[in-house]
Amino acid sequence: MRGFHTALQFILRSLIVLTLLVNSIGIPTARATQSLAVQIGPICIWVFQPAADNNVMTRDDLAERVSNIVRVKVEAAEQGNKRKVWARPDCIKVDQVGFDRQLMLQLSVKRQVVVLDGHDVNVVIAGGVSTDGLFQDRELQPVIILQRENISDDAVVNALVEFVDRTVVAALRQR
Repeated sequence: MRGFHTALQFILRSLIVLTLLVNSIGIPTARATQSLAVQIGPICIWVFQPAADNNVMTRDDLAERVSNIVRVKVEAAEQGNKRKVWARPDCIKVDQVGFDRQLMLQLSVKRQVVVLDGHDVNVVIAGGVSTDGLFQDRELQPVIILQRENISDDAVVNALVEFVDRTVVAALRQR
């Protein structure tokens, strides 16, 4: 079982690195001429968080909370269109119809503690990319939280929702 867990971690890390490399290539010209709203199909939200041991944790709990809030925002932006928004476990699978139109948002939460003016300050950087390169990290400003107290998962969810609202939902509003 431990070997399976190690292999799964290696695959996840490799997938994230590959995604970042592929995303750095850029948006193809054919896509750049279309409205982003037209290119976005159903939305699948994944949330990753580096762990203290340098492994990457999949945070399905945060993805579910973010997707529930984003779903309401997407419905309001499109007024009547029933674009689906799911958290990772419920997304369209590779072998199912519609997978190729699904926007895969890989959100990330990076936590650390820094010393500022002699005091510990908690930092959270919440951002993300889409696996198809439609939304790339070099074009998007993450949401940053700085505070002395521990940063709650509620604050992290709010930051991730703000990030998705500023990027994906904003593109749907411009339709």
